Amino acid sequence: MMAKRLNRDEQNTLIAAEQMVLGGLLINPSAIEEVFEIVGRSDFMTPAHRTIATAIKSLAENSQPVDAFTVGEELNRTKKLGSAGGVAYLAELCEQTPGASNVRTYAHIAADHAHRRKLLAAFDDFSKAVYTAPIRSVTEIIGECQSSLSDLERARDTGTGPQDLDGAAREVLQDWNRLETGEQIERVHTGWDCIDRRWKGLRGGELVILAGTTGTGKTVFAMQVAAHNALNGNRALVFSLEMSRRELYRRLVGMVGRIPIGLADSDNSDDRKGFYAQHSQGMTHAVSQLKGIDMGVDDQGALHINQIASRARREHRKSPLSLIVVDYLQQVRGDGLSREREVAGVSAGLKALAKELDIPVLALCQFNREAAKGGRPNMSQLRDSGSIEQDADIVALLYREDKDNFDSLNPGLVEVITAKHRRGEPGIDNLKAKLNQFRMDVWTAEVLQAEPPNRFRQFTG
Repeated sequence: MMAKRLNRDEQNTLIAAEQMVLGGLLINPSAIEEVFEIVGRSDFMTPAHRTIATAIKSLAENSQPVDAFTVGEELNRTKKLGSAGGVAYLAELCEQTPGASNVRTYAHIAADHAHRRKLLAAFDDFSKAVYTAPIRSVTEIIGECQSSLSDLERARDTGTGPQDLDGAAREVLQDWNRLETGEQIERVHTGWDCIDRRWKGLRGGELVILAGTTGTGKTVFAMQVAAHNALNGNRALVFSLEMSRRELYRRLVGMVGRIPIGLADSDNSDDRKGFYAQHSQGMTHAVSQLKGIDMGVDDQGALHINQIASRARREHRKSPLSLIVVDYLQQVRGDGLSREREVAGVSAGLKALAKELDIPVLALCQFNREAAKGGRPNMSQLRDSGSIEQDADIVALLYREDKDNFDSLNPGLVEVITAKHRRGEPGIDNLKAKLNQFRMDVWTAEVLQAEPPNRFRQFTG
């Protein structure tokens, strides 16, 4: 259907490019792997060319020699020699190809036209979806369109492929030289010295998972990291799938101004009056600090991982991002026949996005029901998928003793349990939760331990 949109000259040019690709592979089979990374077997426009490409690929995958004779034998074996043009056409491909040196260039031409055909087909599907019964919401259709276009964009990106280590060696040595001379290298910091020492700053390409049960302060932690960077000139992008931008802004005012912002709209009129009398100046100061903050917030719910990736790329092109926050991972839609596979796809997608944009992605994660029973959490309690911990470079688990034990000797203590760290050692760092201000500070007091109960009962005569 799409080939009809090309005029005759364009069709002839494309067919000639495909012939050069196939002829080049028959002459120089050593280029097969690289060429098929550029153009797939299904990307060839004519059925005959798709059939020949499939035969070439099949022989190569089975470590068989590839030339006009062996390909003819393979086509004959599969009873497709006639539909592929016969032995004479295979010979013609070799004869008309001047050489194999430009086969990669011809492959890129064929791949480009294939992607254009897929794009036209996608637009046809989009136009049909608008009024095809059952009529769906515009938002749903746009989401599907964005997802399809993201798939096409990823398919078109063939990547750079394997490279030698010389380039990486130069970059690492440059980092070491800068560190040796006391120069700061680009890393994203949390703002808490204890966490930054353990994590050694967040680096481009890293997926950081922050997990905890409801009410442990995951969003507070993540927003404080995002705000710390945005207020210091590092652009942050937050995908808030549960909380609105207005609510996040209210929390930021409380965090920056160290204000119990929840009292601002208290049902108790006396509490409200007292709050504004005491904190109006602090609120004004916090609002002033937040004005122009370099932080974007996308608060649309039920986003697909492809939508998140597409929007992040778009924002990164506008102005380079330093950090992406996703609150939270299990709210992101993905693809898969089961919930576990869907979440695994989302996790892998976030890791791929971090590597593509070369920035850290901080993703919040819920624990499963087992963790809700109390006690210190562990990575096995990450909800819905064990692949999350495999994709993550850092896994941090939040634990609040006073959430389970109202008689805790350490009210407000938040243990940040670094359970996995590819670049460093796991361990525990302590923060002080001031959740009425929607912030956390470094814990400076001694952590008190409850005395064990007496093992022997004392009797009096």
